[in-house]
Amino acid sequence: MRFTSKLRSALALSALSVALSSGLQTAVAEEMEMPDCIKEWTSQGRYIEFNGHQIFVHSSGPKGKEGVLVVHGYPGSSWDFSGVVGPVAEKTRIVVPDMLGFGHSDTPLEGTFKDNFSLLKQADLYEAVAADEGLETVILVAHDMGQTVGLELMTRQEEGKLPFRIKHAILLNGSTLVDMVQLTPGQEKSLKLPDKALDKAAPPEEWHKDIAPSYGSKMQGSKDKLDAALDCQVAQIYAKDGGRVMSNIVRYLLERKEFYNRWVGTFTNFGSAPMTVIWGKDDPVAVEPMADRVKAWRPVTDLYKLEGVGHWPSIEAPAVISDAILHRLPTE
Repeated sequence: MRFTSKLRSALALSALSVALSSGLQTAVAEEMEMPDCIKEWTSQGRYIEFNGHQIFVHSSGPKGKEGVLVVHGYPGSSWDFSGVVGPVAEKTRIVVPDMLGFGHSDTPLEGTFKDNFSLLKQADLYEAVAADEGLETVILVAHDMGQTVGLELMTRQEEGKLPFRIKHAILLNGSTLVDMVQLTPGQEKSLKLPDKALDKAAPPEEWHKDIAPSYGSKMQGSKDKLDAALDCQVAQIYAKDGGRVMSNIVRYLLERKEFYNRWVGTFTNFGSAPMTVIWGKDDPVAVEPMADRVKAWRPVTDLYKLEGVGHWPSIEAPAVISDAILHRLPTE
């Protein structure tokens, strides 16, 4: 796969800037012009403060006490749901933040994964976003790494500790069942690196190559569409030095093992609201048998499998996800 000529030129200029920077290592994208898809998305958002950091939040639709709260995945960002928000915002509030280290939120560069990016801390961030938005009742939509952040929020609800109410949880492809995950080469490589920010981000082409195979057959059959999505995703990785901490953040896979009983316990026993699982069947990482296990362990789960869709249902089949949300707005 190749970048579009515009993005490729911007990357080349920014890489040159890094090479000339007298030992000051900066992320490639600090000098990179964002593609139009990201410019448009970020122009519609705002920032809130969380623990001294600026957090990007895209919110749309009529503001009220009820809405939809979306948790993105790794190495994605809020932009992954750009095709979902439009139809939903016609009916209700939909709020999609960038987690710490992702997209246009701040990226702490000092400290370890546990210091900055723990899934527990990311769940705290979502509590802060919900409070800032005035949300008291939400449909929770969670994907990939965010699936586990979502499960932490669901666990807190089960414990009576969540400051807002989840009235329905929609969980997309993700590897909370970490014993079944099929890691990408990039994830395996990243887990071998030190638990700290890199001095210099890996070349964007490596991310392009690592992410591309995780898309399903429908996107694989449309090179232009796939390349456009990858350009937007990769640009978001480098937006705020995120490329320097992706190998740091990937330790969420280890944290999943540490809290396996807590989060998988909620996956299989969640009882305070309905739960729907929507799964792209072509996912080579969060493989289809994960969804089957959840259904077997929690038979009341509504499970829907998407043909020709891989790891990114919100990008590959946005209308399916927005329809799923809209159909669950009246539910309790």
